[in-house]
Amino acid sequence: MKSDLDRRRWPVTSLCVLRDALAARQVDIAPYLAAAGLPAALLSDPAAEVLASAELRVISAMLGDLGDPPGLGLHVGQYYRVAAYGVWGFALLASATLRSALALGLEYQDLTYSVMPIAFVDRGEGSAVNFDDRDLPQPLRRYMVERDIAAARRIASDLWGEAPACQGARFRFAEPAGLAGLYESALQCPVEFDAGANEILYGQDDLDRPLPQANPVVASLHVEACHERLRRLRGQDPFVETVTACILARPGHFPDLPEVAAELRLSERSLRRRLAEAGIGYRDLVARLRHDLAVDMLTETGMAVEAVAERLGYAETASFTHAFRRWTGQSPSRFGGRRPPRSGALVQ
Repeated sequence: MKSDLDRRRWPVTSLCVLRDALAARQVDIAPYLAAAGLPAALLSDPAAEVLASAELRVISAMLGDLGDPPGLGLHVGQYYRVAAYGVWGFALLASATLRSALALGLEYQDLTYSVMPIAFVDRGEGSAVNFDDRDLPQPLRRYMVERDIAAARRIASDLWGEAPACQGARFRFAEPAGLAGLYESALQCPVEFDAGANEILYGQDDLDRPLPQANPVVASLHVEACHERLRRLRGQDPFVETVTACILARPGHFPDLPEVAAELRLSERSLRRRLAEAGIGYRDLVARLRHDLAVDMLTETGMAVEAVAERLGYAETASFTHAFRRWTGQSPSRFGGRRPPRSGALVQ
C-alpha cells in the first residue's frame, strides 16, 4: 500500500524555492536532484509536479551532503513567499484577519508543501500554530520543523506587509550550541527549545486585527479554486464514502474523529492514515459536508438560518453565519433562493 507521501504531489515550485535558497549560499541543487532520481530539467517546467516522497529524497541527499547544519531550514523557509502557494496563498491574502487566514490555510493544508500535520491550538495565553513532526524520519525532523515554522512566519509577513507581533516560537529539539540568537533573529520573537511541541504562539489581539488586503468576495473565489484543486488531487474513494455515511448517520450531530473510529472499529491512527491515503483530512471532510448541507437547506427547504445552524451542529447561529460568509462571501440570510455550484467548505 502506498504511503501518503507516495500519493501526495505538488507543483515543482517548492523545489525551485529550495534551489534559489541554496543558490544564495553558493550551493547547487543538481546533485541532490540526481540522487533522488529527478532530472535537472524538471525545474525548468513551471507546470511540472513532483511527489512529496521524491522531494524528501532531495532534502535527505542535501542534508547528508551538507551535514544538517542548524538553521539551514530557517534560511530555506524564508524563501517560501505566499505567492509560491498559488490559489492557497491568494485566498489567505484576501482573508479578513490573521486568525481567519490561519484557519483557512490549515483547512487546506493539503495544498501546502508541508508533510507534517499542522493544527491551530488554544494555549490560554494565546493561540498556537502547531507542527507535529513525530511521524517524520528522525534525520529530517529539525530541518523540516525549522523550514515550516520559518515559512509560516514569512507568509504572515507577506499577509501584513511586515512581520506581525509573535509571542514566541517553541521547538521540541535541543538548542544548537550557541545559536539561540540565530533562531530569534530569523523568527523575530523569543524562542524556547526542548519544548513539548513545535509551534508559533500569537496573542489573541494580533490574530484579530484586520488584514490590509481583506476582500470577502475575492477570498471566496480563491476558496472555490482551492476546492477545485483538492478535487483534482483526490478523486473518489470508497473508504471516504463509508466515513461520510458514518458522519451523516445522526442528523444534527457531527461526530468527532474518535467517535467515527469507534463506530468503524478502527483505531484513531488508522482512520487518519486511511483518510490521508485518500487525500483528505477528517476536519476537511466534515467541513465539506457542512457546506453542501447548508447550501441544500438554504436553497431548497426554506429553513430559517437558526434551524440550519442547529442541524449542522453549531452551538451558536453567529458561528454558522461567520463560517458561511467565509465559504460564499454572503450571509446565509441573503443566500436563500440562490442555487450556486456546490463546493467544499471551511468550518470554524
